Amino acid sequence: FVTRDMMVAGKRVATLADTTGPGKIILTEDLSNLESAMPANVLAKPKTYDGDSENDVVEEEQKQQDGQQTRRIYGLIKLHLHNLRDCTVIIRCKIITSTVEISNCRNVTVKVESSATVATVQADLCDGLDVQFWDAPSNQNTSLHGMLPPSLAEKAAANMKTTVFWGEDKNDRVLHAGVTNLRVSTYRDGYQDLTTTADYKEMGAKAVGNASPEEMQFVTSVVDGELMTEKVARNGNASAHGGSSRVMTEREVEEERKRKEDAPCPENLIRFIDVNKDKGKGKDTSADDNKKGGDDTKPSPTSVASEKCEEVVEEVYCSIDVDAVVHDCEAQKAKANESFAAGEYAQAVLLYTLVMDRCAELPDSDEAAKIMLEAVTKKASPSKSATPPMKQLFPRHIILSNRSASFLKLGEHEKALKDAGQAVVLDPTYVKAAFRKGLALHAMGRYQDAVPVLGAAHNIEPKNKQIKQALQFAEVRLQQEMRKRMQG
Repeated sequence: FVTRDMMVAGKRVATLADTTGPGKIILTEDLSNLESAMPANVLAKPKTYDGDSENDVVEEEQKQQDGQQTRRIYGLIKLHLHNLRDCTVIIRCKIITSTVEISNCRNVTVKVESSATVATVQADLCDGLDVQFWDAPSNQNTSLHGMLPPSLAEKAAANMKTTVFWGEDKNDRVLHAGVTNLRVSTYRDGYQDLTTTADYKEMGAKAVGNASPEEMQFVTSVVDGELMTEKVARNGNASAHGGSSRVMTEREVEEERKRKEDAPCPENLIRFIDVNKDKGKGKDTSADDNKKGGDDTKPSPTSVASEKCEEVVEEVYCSIDVDAVVHDCEAQKAKANESFAAGEYAQAVLLYTLVMDRCAELPDSDEAAKIMLEAVTKKASPSKSATPPMKQLFPRHIILSNRSASFLKLGEHEKALKDAGQAVVLDPTYVKAAFRKGLALHAMGRYQDAVPVLGAAHNIEPKNKQIKQALQFAEVRLQQEMRKRMQG
């Protein structure tokens, strides 16, 4: 039995490794009460901004500064199973990220019970893996993980019933690569409901380029009421749209393509340009030629239309219902902000990533992706007078900045820097992104880079005390570093 007492102080990621059975390993419900105190960070929070993730935590963090009770969050962040043999792992606890990673295991059964929260399983290089979901809740039922203290959580659990079971949401999946003799099953009321088997060799995994057959990834999920295993057609580990986008099968890619083709064209997405704004540049001279040619030469329909109309249609977006996508993004962002305010930073990261994935379906996604990729090579300087390079259909820079704040809370400074850098490129005037980029650089010990970024943020908002304090602190650290270099 694994309980809170067995966890190393401050650790909220559980790893079970190098164990041989026979026997059972039970992650008890007691782990759902694993708590962590989250102290306030004065330097990491300037004033509130529209849509920003830290808006809802101002009052709580101010209480922390005044010496009152700190905010606490509950549960495991993630579970890793590595190099297990001939045993059964029973999961009964809440996992904030709803993710279990399994690698190099043989003849292992993983049983997810109704009190657990596991939506995604990633299995790699395993043999004889049996994954069972016993009345396990779907990803849709995980919004309150870690938000409530044990006493309230127990009451809430007693009054709540699982309305959506694992497999009924499209994000409930078992991802696997290099796994032989895999079995995935769902159980309801003690009886087996669905089951399927998979083997990467039998499914025709082949080496592609430098990737071995074991690296080809498959997805097992519920499709039309049946468990189905499909090959991944689009991997989401390196998305140009701002993060680890959702992996998609060939079926899903085709469904997405058809959906975009069949979607109605929103009238408000017809864009116009002024024909006369670029006179002399590629001007249509057919009308002048017609005049020189005499009465027998008639002007073309194109020239007549261009003379009568000052505007022409430049581009029409007909691929998707943009209003619906933007509405979904807003709803998901609200959930992510709630998770951030509750101290569920890992969950917030996942939800912000889902927002970015949804944004990738917008018509301006290619343009935004190109601009964000420039953040790798282009050093965009935050500036109050700068002009954003594009008008976004949805403010991706706010989502990236919020996810950067979440990564900062989790100590993932490089990821925080990447997100904040992309946000700055999308909108150099957004001070929160510049501030978080500076904080990430500072946390990485890159004081020489942090000072100009924080300085630029300070120029945007000279009266912001948090930015001013962070800038002064970075300047002090930079001076200390320079002294050490001179002395060494």
